Amino acid sequence: MTDNPKKNPLLDDCLAAESKQGGDDAAALPGRLNRYSQAHHRALDMAKYAQDLGNVKLAYKLRSCGDYLVFRDFFTVGKVRLHAAYFCKNHLLCPFCAIRRGAKMLKAYLERLQVILADEPSLKPYLVTFTVKDGPDLLERFDHLQRSIQALHKMRHRPAHAEHGEVSKAAGAVWSYEFKRGTGSGEWHPHVHAVWLCREKPDQQKLVQQWENITCDSYIVDVRPFDDEQSIVGGFLEVFKYAVKFSDLPLADNFQGYELLSGKRLIAAFGAFRGVVVPESLTDEPLTDLPFVEHFYRFQKFAGYSLERSSPGGV
Repeated sequence: MTDNPKKNPLLDDCLAAESKQGGDDAAALPGRLNRYSQAHHRALDMAKYAQDLGNVKLAYKLRSCGDYLVFRDFFTVGKVRLHAAYFCKNHLLCPFCAIRRGAKMLKAYLERLQVILADEPSLKPYLVTFTVKDGPDLLERFDHLQRSIQALHKMRHRPAHAEHGEVSKAAGAVWSYEFKRGTGSGEWHPHVHAVWLCREKPDQQKLVQQWENITCDSYIVDVRPFDDEQSIVGGFLEVFKYAVKFSDLPLADNFQGYELLSGKRLIAAFGAFRGVVVPESLTDEPLTDLPFVEHFYRFQKFAGYSLERSSPGGV
């Protein structure tokens, strides 16, 4: 696989496919295997890039990640779940880990959303996007964007006599930092996707002014309400696919982003979304008290995942 975005239309829709209802149906397994195969091909490309840089240990982890997959086929209910695999957990470099981690986060936050709305149904979710000016220095642009977001959020806690920011309308929020190359500039284009839960719709024009006052270089803000459940899921996908989007970058940019940002907090929350627990395990939740057949798949470079053996399981 070459480092060519036209030949590697990676995985922009993979998280959506991974997370949709019925994604663990037996009929969906070929699609899952195809997604994981694409992801592992990209990881192999990145492993070679790391190897060429002399990072042998990292290259080995990337090559090994997803080399084998063990699925349990719960045939009495038509469900197939990922039971075991080796995960490198370098989700900024490995799209397989990014897909699995993103799906876990999406599920956890959507479940929290249902609890929040059951308790306070007047809250409405909005997709809110912030950008700052493109620049050549990724770390400097990240620091600028992060400081600007922190300054905006501090407006929630201003004294009663002071002007409150539009962010004060949010009872809770979850957001992520995302990076790509600007279409016109070719420089780093950082932005934030957030889901705000609000009792009152944020005023986009006021938010634009507040954001420009903070950043001194950007007034690009977008506020979009969600029309239905499908659009809500789509909005959360925008937040949680930040790591998958790294795989759309050229290898050199992807690796630079990993080196500079792997220790940074690229996703965070406040208010009603604070404290959501995302499972550490990247495998699927098992089904209990059901018979199953265990399928062992091994990755082959030119064939993708091939079934190596199957064996009956217990109850």
